[in-house]
Amino acid sequence: MTSITSAFEGTEPKIHVVLNFAGSATLVEQIKQGAPADVIVFADDKQMNDLIENGNVDKDTVTNIATNTLTLVVEKGNPLSIKNISDLASPQIRTVLCDVAQPCGKYAAQVLERANVAVQPRSWEANVSGVTQKVASGEADAGIVYVTDALANTATLDSVSIEKVINISNNYPIAALKKISTTAREAAQKFIEFVMGDGQKILKNNGFAKP
Repeated sequence: MTSITSAFEGTEPKIHVVLNFAGSATLVEQIKQGAPADVIVFADDKQMNDLIENGNVDKDTVTNIATNTLTLVVEKGNPLSIKNISDLASPQIRTVLCDVAQPCGKYAAQVLERANVAVQPRSWEANVSGVTQKVASGEADAGIVYVTDALANTATLDSVSIEKVINISNNYPIAALKKISTTAREAAQKFIEFVMGDGQKILKNNGFAKP
């Protein structure tokens, strides 16, 4: 989104975009509590539907901008030779996961259930960045994150693929908020259209799949 915003502002110099990053569940609470926002992007449909039902989001503007899947991340060099998700069942492997309130945690739980693997994580992180940081710093041996996060951290982490038969594919919906000014609505629509246009190449370059 940082790259997309930079490109967007290059085409719309009169519009300045301010980004606020957090886990999807956290963003929902911020919006419900009145945090100022014009456009929202989530890593899951559930959070978007929650805000639609709560009257915060203009449902006619909801669009899926990309999809993603999960992978394992391990310390650089994979010192414990972790080969698949079943290895996480070993008590010798320190695993960290996203909190289940977040999409990354919910999907990780689904993948583990499909693999019939029980894991007692060393910590529950509020977002994917928390998982990658714990593994990269050596505080954990493995974590489950999105493929895009693994690609963004290849300098400090290695990845171990998860079998397609048990993996998931999640949507990334975008939408405009409902109670915003006419000027903000017009800018929000231009931003959404840009994401669905030129932004698609940027998303693809960062490992996201088509919506």
